[in-house]
Amino acid sequence: MSQFRRDVVTGEWMIIAQERVGRPYQFGEQDDKSLCPFCPGNEHMTPNEIMRIENDGEWELRVVPNKYPAVCAQDGLMDENTLFYSTCEATGIHEVVIETRFHSEALHHLNTDKIFDVLSVYKKRFIELSQLNDIKYVQIFKNHGKNGGASLRHSHSQIVALPFVPQRIEQEMEGALKYYQNEGRCIFCDVIKKELDCRERMICRNDHFVAVASFAPRFSYEMWMIPLEHQEMFCFASDQVLMSLADIFKNTMQMMIKTLGEFPYNLVLHTAPYKFTGKHYHWHIELVPRVSHHAGFEIATGTCITTISPEEVTQLLTKK
Repeated sequence: MSQFRRDVVTGEWMIIAQERVGRPYQFGEQDDKSLCPFCPGNEHMTPNEIMRIENDGEWELRVVPNKYPAVCAQDGLMDENTLFYSTCEATGIHEVVIETRFHSEALHHLNTDKIFDVLSVYKKRFIELSQLNDIKYVQIFKNHGKNGGASLRHSHSQIVALPFVPQRIEQEMEGALKYYQNEGRCIFCDVIKKELDCRERMICRNDHFVAVASFAPRFSYEMWMIPLEHQEMFCFASDQVLMSLADIFKNTMQMMIKTLGEFPYNLVLHTAPYKFTGKHYHWHIELVPRVSHHAGFEIATGTCITTISPEEVTQLLTKK
């Protein structure tokens, strides 16, 4: 059974998931589709599916429980005890979204309709998992490529429902609340206005989204995709908004691939928790290329060093 352990100094929760050591790893080995648990014909290699999207009798997308979960469903509340070292069973739900039936087809190469299907499934599972007892936050993310942390080549993303709000989200929400209290406006909305006005870090935009190079990036080429309309939670997104997100994600990736070639990345959703009642947060997608690596200084300080400015990134990606 996995464990949550609270850092005695910072208060941040960590997960020890020893069973994940046994998960399959396909990078550096022969790419054998017969051994891929996400390929058609190998459905017996995954736990019983939660949902699927079909076309002409064949599945196009599947959602399954993670066979090697970081957290596991258990009855009862998370025990936030006051002992010097706080620990408890790592409760929650861990799912995998198999984004396509084709082994070598990456998410960013799908057409916008299929990317929309993936985003729609994210939304559906976000709502359903958020309504479960004891779940306080649902984290949706994608690891692509070996250096992006993926263990299988077949394109997939993951959903982890947690009994706490992660520290990174809490920090963003606290910063946004402080700005809202001081200025009476959403800081993300002001970021959008600033970026549309100066255009120094704007990569592209459409009717509902803007993609910008992060002003203070943790990784080189880090991008944020932010809805133009103020929305606190991802579950508020209409089908029209999700289609625009699919479009801007694909366009942004095409622009980056022209400069970087195919690259590993992480894609993460940041949203207010379900049933959030404030007005100060603004959901968004963060795209983090893994073309650089954190080393001792970053680990020691939490201060990240990148070797290219977001302004230079914007010039490289948007040059004709």
